[in-house]
Parts: sequence; C-alpha cells; structure tokens
Amino acid sequence: MSPKVRIPLFTLCALNAAIPATAGDLRESLAVPADAKSAPQITAPETASRWRIGAGYAPVLGLEAKFEGLGRFRSPFSPQPLGGGTDYDYDDGFVHVDSSGNLGGLTWNWGYQHDSQYDPSGNGSIAMSITNSLATGSTDERGSAESGWEVFGYYDMGRLAFAPFKAAPAGWGFCGGLQYARVNLGNGDSLATALVTTTDHFGLGGQVPPSAPYEGSYFGPGVLLDDAPTRTTTIGGQGLVVGSRELDADLFITRFGGYLEAPVTGKFSLMAEAGVNLGIASGSYEFHSATTVAGLGTQQSHGSDSTTSLLPGVYAGLSGLYRLDDHWSVQGGARYQYLKPLELGANGSDATLSFDQAFVLSLNVVYSF
Repeated sequence: MSPKVRIPLFTLCALNAAIPATAGDLRESLAVPADAKSAPQITAPETASRWRIGAGYAPVLGLEAKFEGLGRFRSPFSPQPLGGGTDYDYDDGFVHVDSSGNLGGLTWNWGYQHDSQYDPSGNGSIAMSITNSLATGSTDERGSAESGWEVFGYYDMGRLAFAPFKAAPAGWGFCGGLQYARVNLGNGDSLATALVTTTDHFGLGGQVPPSAPYEGSYFGPGVLLDDAPTRTTTIGGQGLVVGSRELDADLFITRFGGYLEAPVTGKFSLMAEAGVNLGIASGSYEFHSATTVAGLGTQQSHGSDSTTSLLPGVYAGLSGLYRLDDHWSVQGGARYQYLKPLELGANGSDATLSFDQAFVLSLNVVYSF
C-alpha cells in the first residue's frame, strides 16, 4: 500500500494563485498591438551598403541646331565717295576720267550693260549699281542625339519621418552620374538672303545714250555723261542660297543632385531627382553655300570651325524603380536637361546647338550592394 502524500494547505493556495498570473502574463506577451494590425506592410531589402549603381540607355531628345549668316555674296566693287573727277566701277557699268580730265564735269569714258539702266525722264540719266547680300539666310534643324548612355550612383541618407511619409517612409539621398551623347544635326535646305543695293545716277544732259551694251573710251569722243552722281541705297530683293551645313558634337555630361524615393508597393517606388549639370562639348561646324543673284551670277562660300566648351546647366526628372530581387532593379524615367548653348562660327556664319527643350528618356539596370 502506497504511502499517502500530504501537501500542506498553504502550498496549495500559493500554487493556485501563481498559475493564473503566469498564464495572464503569457497571454499579454503574445498579444498583437492594435495599431500594428493597421500599419502598411512595406518591405525593403536589407543591404550592407547605402550605395546603388546603375547604367543604361539614355538618349537626348529635343535638340535644336540653328544655322545663321548664310548666303554671302560680295561685289568686287565698293561704293566710292561722291564727287567728280574720280573713277567709279559698278556691277553693271563704269564711269572713269577721260583724256580731257573730265572738262566741265563731263566724261565720255563710261559704259553700261542693260537698256533698263536708262531713265528718259527729265534730262535723262543712267543708273549704275553695286549689290551685296546681307547674308541673312538662316535655318534650323531639330532632332535627337544619335546615341546616349549613362552610368550613375545613389547614396542613401535615410528615411523621412514627417507627413506625408509617416505611413510609408520615403528615402532620400544624393545622386550623381556621367552621360555620353553623340550629336549630328544638319540639312541642305534652299534659303533666301536679303540684298542691299547702292545705286548712283549720272545725268545725260538731255542726250540719248547708245543702246546697251555700250562702252566708251578714254580718248573719246562720245556721248558726254555727268561725272558727279546722286546716290540711293535700298535693301530689297533676294538671293538664292543652296548648299549644306552640319554640326557635330560629342557631349560628356556630369550631373549631381538629390533624390526622394517614395514606395508605392513592396517592389515598386517612384523617384524624383533634381540638381546641376556640367557638360563638356567637343563640336565642329562646316558649311558650303552657293549664292545666286539674278543678273550678277553665283558665288561660292564655305567655312569650318571646331571648339571645346564647358556648358553648365540644371536638370529635374521623375522615374519608376521596380525591384526584381534584393540586389537587382530596373528603372525607367524622363528628365528635363538644360545646358548652356554650344556656339560655333565660321567665315561669317554661326551655328548654335540649343538645349532649351532637351530631355532624356532612360532605361537602366540598378544594382544594390
């Protein structure tokens, strides 16, 4: 027969009081806070480094090349000071001193090319002119860079704890990158250039000139012409400009700024960034033109120039980042990218590469350490 175990009444009371208290503590320690049930569950990979690096395709769009100062046409003659007793040469005639030394302010040593130069009104006169172009031919070409690539990095500075990012903390930090783009813009448009014409009028004293073309001589005799003209200058008429013009440039663009990254889902986030640019442009400009003025012929002109310039600017952009795993992500975005214009000049003609409406579309791969 087993011996009976006797437990004192005091011990039983102590055990009875301890068990409920212990269970309550256990239930309390396992309880889930009410506010935790409603918090958004946004996960982010734990990384050993704050760095992310990326690379990808990033063409520059919205570029504009402006070509100005085209259509050079120069007469071989220059207007001479007004007055008698001197030699005048024109595109369509001449008035020179004759063997008498222009006795009485008249000369028979003159000539002209077209009957239309004779004006019979009043005592009659012969008009002779010198025409030059103002080289106002201009054109522009819009396009994009032939190629564009970039490498960049992000450095995470932490999370923002203020509204509106309390529920889903946004990351912020610094970013920098290097971009290369090759630009080739040009065209062969036909253009027009304005003309300036200096016209001198020589009186005939009531005589009727010989039919054009006419050429007097130094010794004469011949129809006498006043040797002191009156002058008018007009801007009008057009010359036709045909040819080609081309601007090439290699662009190396660095950028530095800050970014703000806001998570949208567990894998997708939006990133806004802005900062400053500094471009190094190595460019060249070359043009060939043939300018034709009716009745005077065609003149050829060409020129070339090259330069390396620093182009400061600013940028701002928005992109989407999709996380593939703890290390790899893909990123697509767009940014406005302004730079100071690149300017070149050659033989009176100017070429300008403008970034006023330039923007970059990018598709990148990003690696998180």
